[in-house]
Amino acid sequence: MWRRRLRLSGQIATEQSVIAAASAMPRPVSWEWAQARVMPVLARPGFDRPDEPVVRAVTPLGCAVEIGLDLGGAMAVVDGEIAQRWECTPAQLLDAGMANLADRLAKVSSTQATVGVVRGRLARLLDTPAGVAASVLLLEDELVRLFGDADQVFLAPSAGRLISFPLSTPPQVIVESALALEMDEFAPLLMDPFVMVDGELHWQSGSGEDYLADHQGWRQSGQPGEL
Repeated sequence: MWRRRLRLSGQIATEQSVIAAASAMPRPVSWEWAQARVMPVLARPGFDRPDEPVVRAVTPLGCAVEIGLDLGGAMAVVDGEIAQRWECTPAQLLDAGMANLADRLAKVSSTQATVGVVRGRLARLLDTPAGVAASVLLLEDELVRLFGDADQVFLAPSAGRLISFPLSTPPQVIVESALALEMDEFAPLLMDPFVMVDGELHWQSGSGEDYLADHQGWRQSGQPGEL
């Protein structure tokens, strides 16, 4: 059951990594062992198996998250049967995961959000903690600490990578960059962009391009943004 729902925390998936991660789990997996390892992970697109409903929650931003079990190299996804065995509700799992995420992110320095170039535009990348870097979107204080409070657009091509562009970046560049970045991912999220305006983070389902193009915070000056 666990092995079918293991996903790699890094960028390149190998069968050996999944097998090693599965072998490292105790049998059975107790809540006492798992409590410090559960993490909220931005949900991948897809549908559940009939007999394995995945534990999910909807965040205040509106996006869905899954509960992952961090095995160090792979992330196991918690399903309803496992949650029942642990006698935990989705809310309890999410609370534990958010606490673990906060502890993990507290050890990440802002210098680990590195500057680079995507399609000729300056951008910043965070790819740590491994497998859950994009989950920093769920903790706005940590997001501001790592990326600053400037108006910006965030792309989460996978659960393990978060990329920021200045809000002055043309919407078409954002959309095309998202598509290109997702093509490089083993498990792309295919999510709309997140937008930080005046220190507040927003996300909206539907057309990311329409949302960004219509957003009143877009600058029309064409001046390059600062990172």
